[in-house]
Amino acid sequence: MSQPIDLSRIHIKSTDRLNLKRSIYSINILVEYAKRFNITAELLLYGSTINIHDLADPEMFITPEEELKIFRRAISLIPDPKLGLEIGRLHNVSAMTRVAIPAMFCDTFLDAMHMMFKYIELTQTYCRYELFIKGDYAVMRCNELIEFGDLRRFLCERDTVSAYTLCCNILGTPLILKEITLTYPRPEYARAYQEVFNCPVVFNADRYQVIFDKSYLTARLPLANSLTRNIYERECKRAYSCLHEQKSTLDRIQQELLFPHKEPPCFDKLARRLNMSTRTLRRHLSAEGISYKALLGEIRKNKALELIASTKMPIENIATELGYKDVANFYHAFKHWTGTTPSNYRKMNTHDPDLKPCRDDSGARA
Repeated sequence: MSQPIDLSRIHIKSTDRLNLKRSIYSINILVEYAKRFNITAELLLYGSTINIHDLADPEMFITPEEELKIFRRAISLIPDPKLGLEIGRLHNVSAMTRVAIPAMFCDTFLDAMHMMFKYIELTQTYCRYELFIKGDYAVMRCNELIEFGDLRRFLCERDTVSAYTLCCNILGTPLILKEITLTYPRPEYARAYQEVFNCPVVFNADRYQVIFDKSYLTARLPLANSLTRNIYERECKRAYSCLHEQKSTLDRIQQELLFPHKEPPCFDKLARRLNMSTRTLRRHLSAEGISYKALLGEIRKNKALELIASTKMPIENIATELGYKDVANFYHAFKHWTGTTPSNYRKMNTHDPDLKPCRDDSGARA
């Protein structure tokens, strides 16, 4: 007989790295959903590097910047305040299939969680997940791998609904939740959360987490079959390898710098994160013809242009998010990049007549 599981020792975490190669699946889901509102793929993809032919390629990858740009456009164009909840239902079927199938054939729900965490990058999430036990309950805590900002509600709704639906499918029965806590304001359609999760939902909370009875973790899954699990896990391994193949030093550095939470790491700290000496890191950058300062400046520039052109975030907030302690320094840098001010750049680059005003996290018009 197998030994009983000591749940008190359970504490597992997913990766804390954001992969720079994103599958086209999430964009495909948005394109199909937008058709319900007579919004064409061409309109939704306007201003991006993606064309409609790319949507048919299952091996097509895009960058996080490009994906988030299209998310923002979808939120502005699609007249459905519950967009995140609706996309979450569809996201579960399409974007998570590669991980969901082998997880369904695991022995227990805990084994399935281990499987999901192992291949979490295949699920298209922008979160790091942590599962631990607190008293009689299991706590699934989610931490942002990037600063969600104006996309917080959409991304949290999408991922929470998608993960919850997947868990119910794996268990073969509804997962009864004790509570969900979310870090954004209560939307006007909060009742829809009750219809999906059937549990108390707390908004404006300090943490983003889902709580359920720990007994679920030891439940034997109805489709448990080790041979079938191993067969489908091979596809997971293949897809996971595709995400990580042929990464240059430049790719790895961009992965560290693209979405800094507060301030970019100093050069010494960056070298430690990449498990190399500062001398080796300088040699790699020299071989690829770029300096750390230039790379950091280019990333800041691209993010600034994207936030100014596609959001109504105040210029001062954008400066702070990019790590500028003095807003005047940001204005100086921006004029050096573009030859104009942030306000003028926003006016010149938001003339798309089909783009409606953005909604903020509370669902109000900006």
